[in-house]
Amino acid sequence: TEKAHVLVVDDDQRLRELLRSFLSRNSFRVTVAGDATEARERLASMDFDLMVLAVMMPGESGLDLTAALRQQKKPIPILMLTAMGEA
Repeated sequence: TEKAHVLVVDDDQRLRELLRSFLSRNSFRVTVAGDATEARERLASMDFDLMVLAVMMPGESGLDLTAALRQQKKPIPILMLTAMGEA
């Protein structure tokens, strides 16, 4: 069977690599992007089964990217990753 393909999008390189390592060890195919622009490039050229997306990133936020993807009718499931706490 083919491995599920996950796109990990986070501006924190250490966290991206941690997630890549963990998911790869657990039988996922993983591609990473450091920001929304890179994520768009990956999404245009590859198919994904899931996206792990940071909420807070410089430039376009994860929430903004999610809204744009939904307007384009992209059906990819998105798991939001955040360090935000309650105010």
